[in-house]
Amino acid sequence: MSIGAAIGDLVHSFYELFASILGGIYNTFHAIFAAFFGLFNGLFVLIGDVFKGAFDVVGGVGKFLISNIVIVAIVAAGCFAYVRYQQQQGRSVGAAPQKKTI
Repeated sequence: MSIGAAIGDLVHSFYELFASILGGIYNTFHAIFAAFFGLFNGLFVLIGDVFKGAFDVVGGVGKFLISNIVIVAIVAAGCFAYVRYQQQQGRSVGAAPQKKTI
């Protein structure tokens, strides 16, 4: 009975060795594929977060301008009045002339 048990244990050991090798190979390939697909998923999430952040910034600036529309309108009216006044006085409204350097 001990020879039969020894042969059974030997066969079982070879089976466990073979199963461990195959399990290791499977886990290695699974980890490589998971890392590869995780990288691409991370890139798509990054791009989405960048666009979401940009839209949040633009929306925040828009909300700020809308909430301060009266002040913006007063500044715009003042600029318009200044330009009209300068044109009526016969002065040119535009960029300052370039300085000449020697």
